[in-house]
Amino acid sequence: MTKNSIYLLCTDFDGTLYSESHSPRIPEKLIEMIQELRKQGMLWMVNTGRDLEYLLESLVEHSSGVMPDYIGVVEREVFKYRSGEYHPVNHWNQHSRAAHKTLFERHSPLMSEVSEWISSQFQAEVYEDLHSPVCLIAKNNEDADQIHSFVNSKLKDFSDLAWVRNDVYARFSHANIHKGTILNEVSKLHKLHATGIIAAGDHFNDIPMLNRRFANHLVAPSNAIPEVQDHIARNNGYISHFEAGHGVLDGLRVLLEKEF
Repeated sequence: MTKNSIYLLCTDFDGTLYSESHSPRIPEKLIEMIQELRKQGMLWMVNTGRDLEYLLESLVEHSSGVMPDYIGVVEREVFKYRSGEYHPVNHWNQHSRAAHKTLFERHSPLMSEVSEWISSQFQAEVYEDLHSPVCLIAKNNEDADQIHSFVNSKLKDFSDLAWVRNDVYARFSHANIHKGTILNEVSKLHKLHATGIIAAGDHFNDIPMLNRRFANHLVAPSNAIPEVQDHIARNNGYISHFEAGHGVLDGLRVLLEKEF
């Protein structure tokens, strides 16, 4: 793979691009490589479960002033960088909001049942926000695993509803609107083919974008959860021996050396 054959790099944020345990939190050499690739025409997208404000707080502080061309937030909305600011991709975001409004109205009884069950069984924070009637912050990953298993068993008969999880955090979302579909929306805007797209992620909510329909080249850092590493291995992707942003940097270097 050559520098000018990478059309789009799509990275998750927490645990993939950025790590609170590293200093700097985003490796300088990764930012330098991204800038070098952008000079060859590559686009960069950060695709995260964070909301817009929370993501920008960390990006502005830790990205050395290098801002992505696109950001995907809360696993469902897309913003484009233009004139020093991020602007919504309105047609997609309006579609997403309308679909979620209808979805949550339709499945309100089920979501109430799930909320009550979690509150009765676990010491967890369960709340509603702008993005989901039921949001979770579990006490630990063991509790989050049990909740994840229970909710997914309840969703077997509800093909349009998904439980989207990252670490101890989770919320309900539309099953057909996720990190993969918003990556696909950006690729369609630029008429890009998956053969020139790289996607990198580490947790459950990244699996939908770690799909060769959307990105032919898949990368996971060494800290990726076992489910992501298994998924990457089954799909002939690259699992780095390095953590977070250092793993993404390693994956890019491997891609530029040879096709994997």
